[in-house]
Amino acid sequence: MKRTSLVLLLSATILLFARGESKIIFVSQGGKGNGTSWTKATGNLHEALLMAQPDDQIWVSKGIYRTSENNDRTKSFRVPSGVKMYGGFLGFETALEYRDPKNNPTLLSGEIGTPSIADNAFTVVFTQNVSEKTVIDGFYITGGNANGKDKSRPMEYRGAAWYNLATDSKASNPVIRNCTITQNDAREGAGILNLAMNQGTCRPTISNCSFLQNRAGLNGGAIMNLSMNGDCIPVITECLFEDNFASYGAGIFNEPWGGKVEPVIKHNVFRNNKALVRNGSIHNEYSSNGSCKPEIGGNHFEGNAASVGQEKNSPSNKSAGGNKSARYK
Repeated sequence: MKRTSLVLLLSATILLFARGESKIIFVSQGGKGNGTSWTKATGNLHEALLMAQPDDQIWVSKGIYRTSENNDRTKSFRVPSGVKMYGGFLGFETALEYRDPKNNPTLLSGEIGTPSIADNAFTVVFTQNVSEKTVIDGFYITGGNANGKDKSRPMEYRGAAWYNLATDSKASNPVIRNCTITQNDAREGAGILNLAMNQGTCRPTISNCSFLQNRAGLNGGAIMNLSMNGDCIPVITECLFEDNFASYGAGIFNEPWGGKVEPVIKHNVFRNNKALVRNGSIHNEYSSNGSCKPEIGGNHFEGNAASVGQEKNSPSNKSAGGNKSARYK
């Protein structure tokens, strides 16, 4: 009796530890398997994200992965908290250091429906209240089109490539590395929208990324940092902002609607960004109903333009503070 009880206890303990182990889920374009290896890779990134548990990794080989196969504009790649998703694999690697995102482009695309951008996905990637253990690394994110006109439906209005939301006293702090965010359109925040609301704290880390040819009809061509009675404190370093467009803040737009917006923006390159009205590079919207105090230094400004005001790329002021060179693609 005692021996049987001991065996059952040991079996239960082994099963518990096995369930607690992190795993790698393999994704390959056209894959038909269950994701347990490259040879059994799944071709469905949405299924991989649903399977993934905190501390799991998703390895994605080169190819184009679309948000929807049935023209559903509201569908996004929703990354769970604590999941690490890596692109840039050829499809045989056994370690992260063997991948090559530059030569194995892995696209997360909102290009669905017709070839026209008009019916593209509103948002390509969505994160909400995710921890700093959430990592997205080595992807091209493209083709989002948040062109809705109804502000009561914010995911159809802002954050075409990426919508990062912290809400209800929780934090959303994903790590975004080695990504190229390009050719996304929105009313606001065409590349990334960081939104902190209802006492939420939005503190993503964005590093070594390229923001290219993103377009916002209103504010924030590449990135919009917004608070609505929350704290929006992203850290943005060693990124390239090039050829982005907006009415205000073609590179980065910061605005508090209650709460505070205090981004750290250091050692980046802002090149040839255009604002229809003000600030082709960085625009800070100050308000009596909140605090906007960005920490800016060591950036390089070149060829940015706006129709109103002096840009930061005059010959006497091409670099703003600091002595560390920006690293960019």
